[in-house]
Amino acid sequence: MAHSITARYRLAILLSALGLAACAETAALETKAASSSAAPGDASTNTRDQFVGIYNGNSFETAMGMRLTEDGRWEWGLSVGALDMRGKGYWEEEGGVITLTSDPKPVAPEFKWLGLEKTGNDMLIRVVWENGKRFDRASVRLICKDGTVIFDQIGADGWRPEAGACDKPVSLSVRQGTYEIQSQNYDLADFGAGDGTTLLLEFRPNDLGVADFTGMRGILEDGVLKLSGGKWPLEMRKMPLRVDK
Repeated sequence: MAHSITARYRLAILLSALGLAACAETAALETKAASSSAAPGDASTNTRDQFVGIYNGNSFETAMGMRLTEDGRWEWGLSVGALDMRGKGYWEEEGGVITLTSDPKPVAPEFKWLGLEKTGNDMLIRVVWENGKRFDRASVRLICKDGTVIFDQIGADGWRPEAGACDKPVSLSVRQGTYEIQSQNYDLADFGAGDGTTLLLEFRPNDLGVADFTGMRGILEDGVLKLSGGKWPLEMRKMPLRVDK
């Protein structure tokens, strides 16, 4: 029950921020109204003005919304589980198709190689924030000489394979799963890690949680905005114009 309440609360915040609705229940009612009142039509007949408006893409435990304004700007937001994403930029229309550009263009988060540190222990790898504080939100993928592949969570003090689990570490990579941030693959033979020497990586959040929609294209079919060409295809229903009496 607590999880459901939290999800609904986050949903209300997102929809309110984008001007979609004051709460999830209102958004659901307006989505139903939009579905019944949307006029069928081919995407090729859409004009630029038809794209202007607010779009609702929320579903069970997921909040998603988008706004396209008359001055050619757009805003987008997503909240699901531990993942919160947002984006903004400008859009152009030609022949019933819109093209999105993120502005400013987000800088992707990354894991940066800092080098080796002499720790005096047998940790194979350690990850820190930019300020040097311990980072414990990453997982490791280790490949061993005999072909064994080990996946595990990296702790605040670092990580090493359990005794006897790996005959000889060959290479590894690091990943932050919530936002799907992946490091390059590091060949351990090039570094001589182990025996008191540990690989040190730094997590740089940069524009963490900011999605790049540059190059995504969208059409409006039966009141539904369909976006493609990005990391994921997205569909959101256009909300009916609200008139305050």
